[in-house]
Amino acid sequence: MDVFRKELNQIYSSQHLESEFLDNKEIEICRTIVGNMTSVTNACCVITNAACDYCYLFGGELASLLGICEGKQLYKEFDSSDEDIIYNKLHPEDLVEKRMLEYEYFKFVNELPEEEKIRHKATCRIRIKNRLGNYIILDNSTQIMRTSPMGKIWLILCCYDLSPSQEIQEGINAHIVNNQNGEIISLSFSDRKSRILTEREKEILMLIKEGKPSKQIADILGISIHTVNRHRQNILERLSVGNSVEAITAAISMGLL
Repeated sequence: MDVFRKELNQIYSSQHLESEFLDNKEIEICRTIVGNMTSVTNACCVITNAACDYCYLFGGELASLLGICEGKQLYKEFDSSDEDIIYNKLHPEDLVEKRMLEYEYFKFVNELPEEEKIRHKATCRIRIKNRLGNYIILDNSTQIMRTSPMGKIWLILCCYDLSPSQEIQEGINAHIVNNQNGEIISLSFSDRKSRILTEREKEILMLIKEGKPSKQIADILGISIHTVNRHRQNILERLSVGNSVEAITAAISMGLL
C-alpha cells in the first residue's frame, strides 16, 4: 500500500534527466555534507537521485531508536527512489498524507525557476514505529539539494528528526516553506484522503469485507457484476495493493472504512 508513489515517479521521469550530463562529483559532495550533518545531529537523512531511481540513507542514533540499525551510525544505498526502510514503519494514515504532501511539493517546485527550487522545502510531523513497535513522532522535511544543469529536480534531501513535541494531533501539519522570504503555505489533506475511494467503492469494499462475492454484491446494490468487478479493480489500483484482502487491510489502516 503506497498511494501516490506512481504519481511521484511520473514527476521524476518527467524531468528527462537522461538527456543531461550529470556530474557524479556533485553526488559525492552532497553525500559528504549529509554524512557530516547526520553525525552531528544524530538524525536520519536520505538523498534521492531522481535520475536513476537510487537513494542513499544516512542514520545517526535515531536509526537505532527506530530499529533500523544496531550501532550508532548507519549508511546504506538502495536501488530505489524511496526510503522504504523508513516508509514501511510510518503510520498508514500519515504515509498517505506524506505522499500527498510530496506530490504537491514537487508539482509546486517543478514550475519554479532553478534558483527558486532550492529555496523551498516541505515540512510535516509523522508517526513512526520505534524498535519496540510503539509510535513516536518525527519532524520531517524534504527539499531539493541540487538541480540538474538545466535546472530540473535532481538530488532530493529528506530529513527525519525526533520531534520535541510528542503530542498526537490530527493530520501531519503539512507546510511548504520558503527559506528566503519566510512565506509559509499550509496544506490539509483530510478531505482529499477521504476521497481516495468513492462512496460506492467504500460500499463495495465493506461488502467484500463481509465475505460477499461479486454476484451477491451486484444483487444487493442493483448493479451489474461487470460494474462490481470494475469497481474492485479500481479499488486495488487506488490503494496500490494486489488483492481484496490487502485492500481491506489498507483501507482500515488508512481510516477509509
